[in-house]
Amino acid sequence: MSTIFVSIAAYRDPELLPTLRNCLETAANPQDLRFCIAWQHAPEDGWDQLDEYASALRFEIIDIPYRETLGVCWARREIQKRYRDEPYYLQLDSHHRFSPGWDDALKDALHYLQATGHEKPLLSAYLPAYHPDREFGECEQVVYSLNIDRFLPEGVAFLASHHVPEWQRIPAPFPTRFISAHFLFTLGRFAREVPYDPNVYFHGEESSLAVRAYTHGYDLFSPHRPTIWHEYMRHGKARHWSDFSDWPERNCRSYARYRELFGMDGPARPAGSLAEFDFGTVRSLAEYERYAGIKFRERRIHKETIRGCFPPIQSDFEAGMTNRIKLCIDVFKDALPEPDYDLFAVAFLNKSGADIHREDCSERKSGRCSRHRERIVSFISGAPFTMTSCHTCLAYGRGLDRKAG
Repeated sequence: MSTIFVSIAAYRDPELLPTLRNCLETAANPQDLRFCIAWQHAPEDGWDQLDEYASALRFEIIDIPYRETLGVCWARREIQKRYRDEPYYLQLDSHHRFSPGWDDALKDALHYLQATGHEKPLLSAYLPAYHPDREFGECEQVVYSLNIDRFLPEGVAFLASHHVPEWQRIPAPFPTRFISAHFLFTLGRFAREVPYDPNVYFHGEESSLAVRAYTHGYDLFSPHRPTIWHEYMRHGKARHWSDFSDWPERNCRSYARYRELFGMDGPARPAGSLAEFDFGTVRSLAEYERYAGIKFRERRIHKETIRGCFPPIQSDFEAGMTNRIKLCIDVFKDALPEPDYDLFAVAFLNKSGADIHREDCSERKSGRCSRHRERIVSFISGAPFTMTSCHTCLAYGRGLDRKAG
């Protein structure tokens, strides 16, 4: 038996049906695919009616009115509960395109890794992009590596993808530090060994899952050739957080769960205290950190990791550690004391008060910043600093806020 258990968590997505059709049309062995779909939908959404698949034996559809869902990780856990010992596990989003024979290509890559000594290989990446309104030939032909971009102030490792130069020269899947939730292919037993934590809301899903998989003995790799594509922009399409006004509270609880898992900002917790959602026992958290070049409790990142070097870390682990700090500054129009501004500036000062970094937000950008959460300032430092945020008013002078960092 070579069946692939295909997990798709779909949330009010007009791309669900095109994704299913393209997945089946391009598979070398569509009879070996068993789909389980968490179908989170609204009565007014007419685009993703699944009548054509409802009675098909290889489809299991979990019918979830969208107001009853608890988020994507909860949905993916509900799917995993329907796993029936299939040899392979494929986790996707509901907006993808596929190359001909994609299923054989993924199995071949997994078998190659097993033949080279990796008992439990796992393939994952942020996939190249496609656009629903364009032809298949216009899909992005590129390979990405997945890496940490920064630690959020709440403690979560925030991930980003990087283009792999000369990827055509890479002969086989290459090691990675993290897991992408929109593409994960591995052995079917993963669904039971590393169950999704439904207490995680969104941010933190991928980094926590990667560490848990690694400590359960899974070796993490990224595919060296593009075989599946993902839609990223999705302008105007529903998200869970756009439908639920209490999403900030859900997110805060999720951040707390993440910090509890990694023992951040508090005493170390007893091993196994999170039961099935804890780390594994094949490897330790410390072993993952040395492999990936990250210290979660200290929120520190190795210089090799920042540069995007493939793991494991080759140079001195402790000596290469540094801080990567990225602050998001939200500026909302209603909260500003004056009606008109021509400049927003963010400056970083050292202990003696000298500027070590400054970024200005122009008049054009100021209008955008006052409406949206879009201003992100990044800074890398191993030493304490003071942040000064000041804004200049066209008619009313200067305001100043100061915050220790």
